[in-house]
Amino acid sequence: MDITISVSDETEQIIREKAKENGKDIADFVGEFIEESFTVENNGKRERKHNLLKFAGMFSSGKTDTSERMRELLYAEDFDPAEGFSIR
Repeated sequence: MDITISVSDETEQIIREKAKENGKDIADFVGEFIEESFTVENNGKRERKHNLLKFAGMFSSGKTDTSERMRELLYAEDFDPAEGFSIR
């Protein structure tokens, strides 16, 4: 499949340099780059990337004891379970 894209002169120069560094012509280099951007290797097989994978670990605090300390963390402040987490 042929696709035409437009990039800035600076980006074109970067693409040319990277293709040369990898010993490939520009079309092959860009084609492989695009393929890798949309696929992931899974057990030796190329599969389409799942869109939600980019969110994996995004909100991880690094703390591993939060579920064990749930009550301590929730009730550390003046918390009324009947009221919930409303703001006064």
